[in-house]
Parts: sequence; structure tokens; C-alpha cells
Amino acid sequence: MAKKITRTMKIMAMGGAASPAKLGQKLGPYGIGAKFCQDFNAKTGDRRDELVPCVLTIYEDKTFEIVLKTSPVTYLLKKATGIETAVAHISKDEVKKIAEYKLPDLNVDSLDAAIRSVEGTAKSMGIIVD
Repeated sequence: MAKKITRTMKIMAMGGAASPAKLGQKLGPYGIGAKFCQDFNAKTGDRRDELVPCVLTIYEDKTFEIVLKTSPVTYLLKKATGIETAVAHISKDEVKKIAEYKLPDLNVDSLDAAIRSVEGTAKSMGIIVD
């Protein structure tokens, strides 16, 4: 018999750096804060200094399942250009690297479409693609 799902939520934390202090408000009511952080940190230890989104499914018996996703395009563009709020430039090669990385999570069927999607995000952020 399938387990009954209590809650499904999206959580974003830096790879290998999730802590109950930061996520306590979200996870505390379900009694899985520390265990989630240990599991998340173990799975994302190789992605330190990277923002890692995940889908967390919490079951009635206080067990859970974590599905890791790729980092958001906006985060990757900011990291590639080294900006926070100013206008910046990014090369087509960097855009292609980001598109290849994000391809599994994007709703597109080709690399060219993924590249156009990343370029569109860059444009909306004020980043100029060279």
C-alpha cells in the first residue's frame, strides 16, 4: 500500500549547507528538520557554493523523499557574470554551458531552444549576450 502524503514543498538551499536553524520554520511542524538537513547536505556536498532547489515530499509516517533539481537560470547567470544589480555582459559560450546544464529541467526539446530560453532570461535581467 502506498504511503499517504502529508505535504509536498519546494525548498532552496546552498549545496551542503542546509541547517535546521534556517529551515526550521518550514520543516519544524513536520518533525523532520534535522534529518532532512543531514540527508540534503549528504546529497549536495559536491554542489557547495551552488543554490540547489529540491522538491520535498513528506509522508504521514514522518519519512520523506527529496528530488534534487538544477540551479535556477538567474542564479547561474549572476554567478557567470559576477553581478548582483548592475548591467553585465555574458558570452554565448557561457550561455550555452548554462543551457546544457539546465536542459533536463527546462520545458524544451532541443539545445537551441534552451539557449534561447537562457538568453531571454539574461535579457530580462539586464545582462547583454555578446
